[in-house]
Amino acid sequence: MQDLRNLDIQLLLAFDALMADPHVTRAARVIGVSQPAMSHILARLRDLFGDPLLVRTARGMAPTSRAHELIEPVRSVLRQLQKVLGKQTAFDPSTSAAMFTARMGDVNESLMLPGILKAMEEKAPRISLTVRHLPPPATLKALDSDDIDFAVSTGFAPPKSIRHVDLLEDEMICIMRRGHPAAKRPLTLKAFLALKHVRIAQSIVDEDFARQHLSRDIVLDIPHWLVAPLVIESTDLVTSVSRRMANLFNARRQLALRPLPFARQHFHWRLYWHRRYDDHPAHKWMREVVVRACAALPAPA
Repeated sequence: MQDLRNLDIQLLLAFDALMADPHVTRAARVIGVSQPAMSHILARLRDLFGDPLLVRTARGMAPTSRAHELIEPVRSVLRQLQKVLGKQTAFDPSTSAAMFTARMGDVNESLMLPGILKAMEEKAPRISLTVRHLPPPATLKALDSDDIDFAVSTGFAPPKSIRHVDLLEDEMICIMRRGHPAAKRPLTLKAFLALKHVRIAQSIVDEDFARQHLSRDIVLDIPHWLVAPLVIESTDLVTSVSRRMANLFNARRQLALRPLPFARQHFHWRLYWHRRYDDHPAHKWMREVVVRACAALPAPA
């Protein structure tokens, strides 16, 4: 085991910069050292980890497989250090190099990340955000263990240690291509169940089907939401998505949007975080960025 007394935190910062941009000169600028100094640091990193870390390819320098394995553990260590030190110092988003990790699904990413990144670009150019997708039980565990800073989702039943705030109201609807035969008449429950369906991940609509003992003809079962509109536009399949997602991906007016023909309450996309960060300055700032970005989104048509 490496002697931690000989570990320089700058090595980890340099490793993170090199993994974000495997170019020695540009990475040197990020951490504020000269190019020769960064080359020396890279040599120390190679000795520390016993691996070349960066190798030359036809497209320039690229991380080795060992380097890819180290990215998340090293960033996790840096996040923990920032959280410990951040409680002792004032937070200035314009100069902070804080790193946040969030849990979001692809729908949340599409809806929220443009506004979040715009605010970060304007107010906090050195702050970075890593987005991961985790199932609900793993998300709550990751919040508790500090593997992620916050999560955006819906329908969680969190323990008291996990806080949450509503971000966006939404509802599930049915989408089909605009020329679909079923788009020309009212969508009754019988007609809806007779159609051929795409099931996406494990959505809250599946809970309704199970509770009402309903079954449908599932032709395609997919894990990601964003591919669904493309499939629906070119087939006679239908699926159930959030209204906000449908609006976002119906700019070309190729989809017909219909209410689901059974009771479906509205729901809220929520922001979740651990209560230990209620008053953490950097964490509070990032949560406010997410809330403001969502508040700026237009209401669903």
